[in-house]
Amino acid sequence: MASFRKRGGKWEYRITYTDRRTGKRREKTKGGFAAKKEAQLAAAAEELNIEERGFAENGNESIATYIEKWLETYKRPAVKLNTYLLQERNVRLNILPRWGNYRLKDITRSEYQKWVNELRNHYSEGTTRRIHSIFASAINDAVYEFGILRDSPLKKIKIIKDESENTGKIKFFTTEDLEKLLTSSVPIKNSKYQHSRHYQALFTLLARTGVRIGEALALTWGDFDFASSTLSINKTLIYPLNSTPRITSPKTKSSIRTIKLDDQTLKLMKSYKLNQKETLLMYRYKKSDKDLVFHQQDGRWLRINVVREYMKEVCKRIGLPQLSPHALRHSHAVHLLEAGATIRYVASRLGHASIKTTEKYLHVTRKIEQDALALYAQYVK
Repeated sequence: MASFRKRGGKWEYRITYTDRRTGKRREKTKGGFAAKKEAQLAAAAEELNIEERGFAENGNESIATYIEKWLETYKRPAVKLNTYLLQERNVRLNILPRWGNYRLKDITRSEYQKWVNELRNHYSEGTTRRIHSIFASAINDAVYEFGILRDSPLKKIKIIKDESENTGKIKFFTTEDLEKLLTSSVPIKNSKYQHSRHYQALFTLLARTGVRIGEALALTWGDFDFASSTLSINKTLIYPLNSTPRITSPKTKSSIRTIKLDDQTLKLMKSYKLNQKETLLMYRYKKSDKDLVFHQQDGRWLRINVVREYMKEVCKRIGLPQLSPHALRHSHAVHLLEAGATIRYVASRLGHASIKTTEKYLHVTRKIEQDALALYAQYVK
């Protein structure tokens, strides 16, 4: 409710309201209006702002209070759970310890730039950019959505580049190295589960379809249609921080797709399905009640970090670069393009939301350029 009074020939309004975040009573006062009507109109606009947004501190609010409300109310409903958890973690571990006690209006560009420079001494360029992007997004909303600040002090911030991290440095396996990896991804001699072929099947599927690791670990046998040689991707497995794994929808709408399987992959997956049944009986594994394609010995979800460590061990043993499972997705994209597939087909197969995402692979191999020049030379003879 707003009240009005005249002071020194000018009118001012005072609004009392309950802060929805804390439950405390607050006041908002502003003066300098030439007429009572002007003060009433301004008060009505401010009351509407308070009602719709819940922000009315004009920069006096602490960053901790603001950004926590911003995350929960405006980001959590708008992004995938994994994305939200990553943003929340960066806020909690990086932004709040440094800026939490500051008021919104106390941030200066020079101090913030100094902090970003310090971040770059501890993190990669990509990680630093992610942290900055979260903070900048929150402050931009304070300016353009909620009208708390007049301008953002986080504009035109420079982040030191690392030439070794440019987009041309996509990590992938050559066809020769990939074959070596897949052949070697079986239990070593005298190992406990000698008969199991689930890692070989998993790595082959990743390398020959380009599915994401979370998409692969969420697969059930019902997602395979052996009659039509296709695989349906319609879910992904995520591991929320300090929580149990869960199934959610894929990363983007375009990630929901049906992938055609080549004959070799189809044959391997049929063979692996039989191998899985044999392994369950031989080692008394617990069968997955969800009919999972890949799972632990106790029938639960296979953990991404376990897959990552196993792959690194194999790479180390056979003398290959110790890359992550995501490198198999990169490898599939590069090999498709080298084989002559169109950029649009590769984007569709990988479930990219934009062809621009796929275009980065065009810069990582010389073979495409060499083949194009050879075709051109043959054409102009």
